[in-house]
Amino acid sequence: MSLKSWWQGVTGQAEVLETAPAKLPERAGYEYGIGPGGLTETRQSIGGATGTDRRSNLTQLYDAYMACPWAWASVNAIARTVTAGGLVMDWDPGDGSGGEEQPDKPAEVLLLERMIAYCNPRENIRQILRGIITDLLVFGDAFVEVVWLANQPVALYSLDCPSMLPIADEHGTVTGYAQVTELGQRATFEPREVIHISLDAPRSGLFGVSPTQAAMLPITSWLFASATSKEIFRKGAPPQIHVDFPASASPAEINRWNAQYQQRNVGPRNIGTPISTKGGAQVQELAQSRTIDYLRFLDQRRDEIIAAYGVPPAKVGIIESGNLGGGTGESQDRTFEVNTCQPLAELVVEAFTYHLARVGFGVEGWRLKLAEIDLRDSKVVEEIRDMRLRSGAWTLNRYRADIGEPAIEGGDRALLVDRTNFVQWDDMDAMSQAGVANRLRGTTLAMAVAQPDKPVELSDLPEAPGAPAPPPPTETLKQRYQRRLREALAELPGGVDERAA
Repeated sequence: MSLKSWWQGVTGQAEVLETAPAKLPERAGYEYGIGPGGLTETRQSIGGATGTDRRSNLTQLYDAYMACPWAWASVNAIARTVTAGGLVMDWDPGDGSGGEEQPDKPAEVLLLERMIAYCNPRENIRQILRGIITDLLVFGDAFVEVVWLANQPVALYSLDCPSMLPIADEHGTVTGYAQVTELGQRATFEPREVIHISLDAPRSGLFGVSPTQAAMLPITSWLFASATSKEIFRKGAPPQIHVDFPASASPAEINRWNAQYQQRNVGPRNIGTPISTKGGAQVQELAQSRTIDYLRFLDQRRDEIIAAYGVPPAKVGIIESGNLGGGTGESQDRTFEVNTCQPLAELVVEAFTYHLARVGFGVEGWRLKLAEIDLRDSKVVEEIRDMRLRSGAWTLNRYRADIGEPAIEGGDRALLVDRTNFVQWDDMDAMSQAGVANRLRGTTLAMAVAQPDKPVELSDLPEAPGAPAPPPPTETLKQRYQRRLREALAELPGGVDERAA
């Protein structure tokens, strides 16, 4: 028996409330990373017995995100794409048919839209959403403060993820939240006053695993390689040399020569200055400059970083040579939207729909969603419109309305465009009969040319619907073609000379 049938049998109502009960039974399992006694303000370790402080780990992720431009570019590309359309209310009938007409918005929906339109005096909903996506990609978790007035939310504020401390028992049941800043400031929250969103974690738990944490190895390697390249170029990319001093050279003379070399030959000002020695010293270059190797290493680590975030190269300003193996620009856009942006968007809207729409305002039949933005190339969009018009899926006025042009008279009739011909859909029967008749005429002409003296066989020449009776069998194909040609010419305005016919 389904839940709906059971509820109808008990209460006599067909509708089933989708909100969770006020009190759930206690679970038996334990959450990963939470030891005996649960999580408190002073015990927020991660990784079980490793004892790693969560705040230190999140600070390290933040520093890596701020220092690596490819991590920054990837996170911002995802956040801006996900939130480009804004947060809107959408009617959700629940049966998936989509054929019903959208009703008027009830009062609770209008109240929710009003709150979303003005979240707080400093931030709008788009900034809050971008902060959520950024925190998810950097830290794996995001927190939003919900300010309540009586039993209704009235404002939303973003919360700093590293300073937020969930308070939970060893089974993972959250009983509250505490915020302790680096300056010693402290605030406490009830569970309903915080929306906590987490990314997927391989071992479950209260905290998610971010792409930044998964990409820490290539990010760290990129930072070290970038710092090495910086030092090389800061010194003017000097050659790697070996100096063979005479056996009589004292350590003081060697040190003095090294100091003079650093002053006179190393640095951008000294590029091109010759290396001079005396007393029999010999200078040899150990190897050519390895700058190109460093740049290739940086590119390799860059590709690993953006792959961890799931961002196509073009989205972060990387121009691919010939786009080998990367598909077209449209396919990259589609992959970026489906594999990277949409899963994040669904996490956010599901949390907001439950905490704000269902619990906060009691909204039923409506849901929050992030509106989509058309990222396709303008030429692709126009080609799709043209195909819809030619196939009859759109009328001309529907086409003009889509591009912002006014309707015209006669533009509400659908047409089928077959190459250079166009036919109205209500004339399709006549078009079909005319096509059959034309093919029969072509067959008659071909047979008349090939066998002009052969009598007409009725079984070989079926007539089109509504055509006149077939000729007598004594008429040859050539004679029949000539007769029809004369009849057609005679119907022309003014007639045609018999000799011309």
